[in-house]
Amino acid sequence: MAMVKNNLLGLEFPKIPMLKPFLAFVLGIYIGYYHRMDSFMHWYLVVFSFFVLQCLGFFKRKQTWGRLLFVLAFYSTWCLLGMWLTLRTMPSYQPSHFSNFVGKSLLVVVDDEPQLRGKMLRFPAVVKAVVSDTGKTRTIGKLMMTIGIDSVAMPKIQYGDMLHVINNVKEVKMPSNPNEFNYRNYLATKNIWHQCFLASDEVIKIDVGKANIILANALSFREQMMEKFSLYIEDGRALQLAVALIFGYRSEMDEQMVKAFTNTGTVHILSVSGLHVAMVFGILTLLLKWMGYFPYGRPLRSVLVVSAVWFYVVLTGMSPPILRAGIMITFFIVSFTVSRQQVTLNTLFASALFILLLFPKSLFDIGFQLSYLAVLGILLLQPLLKKLYLPTIRWWSWIVEYTYISIAAQLFTLPVILYYFGQFPTYFIPANLFIALPSTGIMYLGILLALCPLELINTYVGVVLEALLQFSVYGLAYLERLPYAVLDGIIWSQIQVVLAFLILIAMVCAWNYRYKKALFMAMACLLIFSVFGSFQYVQRSTYSGYRIYDVRSHLAIAQIKKGKAVLYTTFDSLSHSGSRFSILPDLCRFVPLEHIEYKKLVTAGRQNHILSLGDKRILILETGLRDTLSDVDMVIWRKNNKNTIASVVEKLGRTPLFLFDGSNADRTIASIYSDSLDVPMYILKNNFAYVWDGE
Repeated sequence: MAMVKNNLLGLEFPKIPMLKPFLAFVLGIYIGYYHRMDSFMHWYLVVFSFFVLQCLGFFKRKQTWGRLLFVLAFYSTWCLLGMWLTLRTMPSYQPSHFSNFVGKSLLVVVDDEPQLRGKMLRFPAVVKAVVSDTGKTRTIGKLMMTIGIDSVAMPKIQYGDMLHVINNVKEVKMPSNPNEFNYRNYLATKNIWHQCFLASDEVIKIDVGKANIILANALSFREQMMEKFSLYIEDGRALQLAVALIFGYRSEMDEQMVKAFTNTGTVHILSVSGLHVAMVFGILTLLLKWMGYFPYGRPLRSVLVVSAVWFYVVLTGMSPPILRAGIMITFFIVSFTVSRQQVTLNTLFASALFILLLFPKSLFDIGFQLSYLAVLGILLLQPLLKKLYLPTIRWWSWIVEYTYISIAAQLFTLPVILYYFGQFPTYFIPANLFIALPSTGIMYLGILLALCPLELINTYVGVVLEALLQFSVYGLAYLERLPYAVLDGIIWSQIQVVLAFLILIAMVCAWNYRYKKALFMAMACLLIFSVFGSFQYVQRSTYSGYRIYDVRSHLAIAQIKKGKAVLYTTFDSLSHSGSRFSILPDLCRFVPLEHIEYKKLVTAGRQNHILSLGDKRILILETGLRDTLSDVDMVIWRKNNKNTIASVVEKLGRTPLFLFDGSNADRTIASIYSDSLDVPMYILKNNFAYVWDGE
């Protein structure tokens, strides 16, 4: 291989000025999000003061103290701005937030397209007013609404509808079990801290068209396009994939199909995002290439391309991922148009900073993180890989280059994927190569089908499109069934994620600059990563302990012992949704799924059970206790049984710990608790799981 000169990427920090405010702003968002500082209300004054200091330092920059003041004030201003923009969306900083008022009902406006799952309709809503006996109070703030659909007479609810609902608002709970998905944090990134569960007769539709008229028309147009697609695509699964790929509508997708995309590392195809916008940008740039040869043709072409991109953004419902992609690609188009010397990294950080200025909590959105990390990986790593080997044969060169893109994007998103999802798709390279051409064809044919008014052309396009969709589905399903298609049970901590990114950045610097110190830094980080990971693995594999999970009216008790686990539960299998979301994320940290022994607890009727777990004897109490028992350490009180604490203590001959789970009514728990204050108790219902360590 020929010698390669230093700085292959042309990386020079003066050419990436947006990196500095971006990093300071990100630090401010992080501090503001995790350290709320709710008692301080005058952040804007602090930000303005530091901005004034920054201006003073700029005008006195010829003096040493002026330059130092400017640097400190510059970073402080951006950091404080990030803190302020994050904190000001918190309810405690909003006097008009609906949670600060008391009322019997609410006036809300549906803020997104409702999603129907089984008999539950879920959507975010903006609370416009709190209604009390004294009148209406105008408010701000959003909540997540869930309505049980138990009546065919219930009116159809759409984006922009105004509803009058019963005020049954509650704060979103923290996770009830170890390592459970944090739904509270997920909603907080969308500025939602409250939720409301209602029956269909507690909701009255009083008006329509009260939200963003552009988005409302876009969603209506998208619905018409999806109805049009259903006329030309007969296969149900193919239709689901088509509307997901082209319009970003995934609510009706088959779970097995989503799993196939996830397990092959191609799930990004399902999310309308940067890839789809880039395809629209690419085809339009190619079709309008001729305009660059005319005076003012280049800026006019850019205007047309940007307009078309944003038309597609609106067409797909302006969801956060597609909105981010539209902003990112717009920055790149404008940058290419006004500058001959394109610094793509600077444009990338500029677009990220702009999005975070508008939506600070996007920083904690997984889609935002994956999108920008993938692009960052492609910009940094793909050119270096091309220097290693790039064939001259055109078709082979395309395959190799696309492989490099997949590797670069996967490497830079891998730490985040392993941290959030704990699995690695082994065949991501062949899967992405396989899906590349079909997905491109599906996108272009789908757009043609959506916009073409001619029936004959639409019929033939529909046939070809359906064949491509079926080919994609069956091909990915085949790859998913291959041995070792997914490596799961991978557990990474935040420290390991940081170390992994340090290793990647250090390796890129060492490769690009031929800088030995960067290579040594990468090796040192790798050593720390290995030691830390090994220590955590030993801790998990030698751990012994017990859990009684909070799974509402169900019961789940786990015994973990040095790489093995036994789960006693009323769930019908390990694949039950309650088990998958509340139990397995915790158990699979210590034990591979195949090593979990499942034992079904009887659910029919009311029966008492005795479980012996290590040195503990647990009585599951569901009906009257008639027999005298000995050596019972814990009683799990279930199903509002008619026993009394005193009678149970008498039968057991000792005072055990009493746990009350979600199968008991609140009034039952409150009554027993008030009458037996001197008895050790733990209220498991709507509380954190009961956990203890030991053999």
